[in-house]
Amino acid sequence: MPNSYFQFKQFRIEQGGSGMKVTTEGCILGSWVNAENASNILDIGAGTGLLSLMIAQRSNATIDAVEIDENAAEQTKLNFEKSPWPNRLQLFHNSIQDFKSEKKYDLIVSNPPFFSNHLKNQNQQKNKALHDDLLNQEDLLNSISNLLDDNGNAYILLPEHESRQLETNASKLGFYVIEKLEVYNQPNGRVFRVISKLSNKHLEQTIKKLVIREGNEYSGVFKKLLKEYYLAL
Repeated sequence: MPNSYFQFKQFRIEQGGSGMKVTTEGCILGSWVNAENASNILDIGAGTGLLSLMIAQRSNATIDAVEIDENAAEQTKLNFEKSPWPNRLQLFHNSIQDFKSEKKYDLIVSNPPFFSNHLKNQNQQKNKALHDDLLNQEDLLNSISNLLDDNGNAYILLPEHESRQLETNASKLGFYVIEKLEVYNQPNGRVFRVISKLSNKHLEQTIKKLVIREGNEYSGVFKKLLKEYYLAL
């Protein structure tokens, strides 16, 4: 039976109550976003609080996290309280569609549900975490449009097909995908996930690639990216 927690170097993720467990691609997103100049950050669909905690470790920002699922929200709240940075982390048990904030955010991150019209299983929590019934791309992008500072950026993790849809949908709201990270499981494999960096500035798009494993070993690039987080690196 797998552990009900995931231990990082500086914090622990308790995940028994969340439909979305810690994933490798989630860890890549949390370590890849550029939070260096951000003072106010928003995490949409916090799940276990993974992204917020990873970013809190390497920034001084205040981070708000929004999570609609009650059990996941309780899990996130506990993870925040037991972390080294409880004073900079705040959890809102709410849908992002109904979330209100008087401030704009320098940085928004999201590992959203992405399956649409796919078969579901009997685990309702997992359905909420993986399927877009409660948060489709239109709602996500409208929320980002309302909450992101004019000079801010948003990072969104999706499969390749959905990331192409995101680029099209984002353009309708005046956003541009200015950077992509294509994630591969193996060097000669297909694109596994794509992290898209959104901006309202029309800059030349750059595309980077990251391979998770080379054979049975983590790649050098992956090790460098996650070395401040993974116990084994």
